[in-house]
Amino acid sequence: MNILLHFKYRTHVTIAFVLLFIISTAINASERRDTLVYKSKRDTSLVKAQIVDIDSSTSLLFYKTRPFGFVGYVPRNLADFCKVSTRKNNLTKVGLLIGGTAVLIAMDQKITDASQQFGRYIHLNPDKNFAHAISLKIGGFHLPVLDVPRNLNSSFYFLGEGWPSILIASGFYSYGSFAKDYRALQTSSEMAEMFVTLGITVQFIKRITGRESPDGATAPGGVWRPFPNPSKYQKQVSHFDAFPSGHLATAMATVTIISGNYPNNPYIKPIGYTLMGVLGYSMLNNGVHWASDYPIAIAIGYVYGKIALTHGQQVIHKKHGNTLVKTSFTPTVIGQDAFGMSYRVNF
Repeated sequence: MNILLHFKYRTHVTIAFVLLFIISTAINASERRDTLVYKSKRDTSLVKAQIVDIDSSTSLLFYKTRPFGFVGYVPRNLADFCKVSTRKNNLTKVGLLIGGTAVLIAMDQKITDASQQFGRYIHLNPDKNFAHAISLKIGGFHLPVLDVPRNLNSSFYFLGEGWPSILIASGFYSYGSFAKDYRALQTSSEMAEMFVTLGITVQFIKRITGRESPDGATAPGGVWRPFPNPSKYQKQVSHFDAFPSGHLATAMATVTIISGNYPNNPYIKPIGYTLMGVLGYSMLNNGVHWASDYPIAIAIGYVYGKIALTHGQQVIHKKHGNTLVKTSFTPTVIGQDAFGMSYRVNF
């Protein structure tokens, strides 16, 4: 839509035209720099958001985070996970996932034996060797807070512990707070949200299935003891908590969230999936997990990562370059001795 403002002067046309050109350039430049927008929320208030251009056809809009706002999403996330898992168009995928897990269960002992044999061949020490770096003294007890790996396999295993993901989330939060970057702040918030919902889901399934870990297995492939006694579970965790792998679920969710918020970074997925592969092998080598503990864990992490992404960002598909309303001023010569100003609105 063009609105033409016509100013007819017979003197100083050239000077006025130049001045209008300079003013219009400044206005258009300031609009391109402005990435802070306000979006209506339930027609009663406004929330701040920032827009990040991903490519010529897509932008991502990130909302400003609220302190501990992620806590409110936890119940909804659990409900959304159940809906996604039972949705009609996902039943085939769920069936293939269960079928693949069943095939791996039948081959678990052979896969574990071969993995540990390969570890011995390359002299990769499978022992879980950690040193207490940070601990708290409560009464007469020392409570370990941070254990640092002391060999290579333990370092790979450490990738799936909570600390690396917490440090990554803290890094995004620190940068986002300093730079006023809503994308980084949302990434941190979504990861915190994921830690809670994923932890609840994984622990719930573990306490239902009660599967032995390889290092404590009393039979090939491990024994399944559904619904173990809670006190017994706490005393002999390795006898009941193999299925599914919380380490891989956490790693998958972390990669999904970061790559979803930074889709134009080509290194996140290759590096993330490579580290997940190393983590998966290390847990076979040290006898913490069976191979069949992985498919459902990866699926859980992926789904929760995708659910978290829907809360902090909105995908904007551009039309004619952008779906947002844009305005521009352009000086226009009208006839031989007059000039005007073209006001363009794109929407």
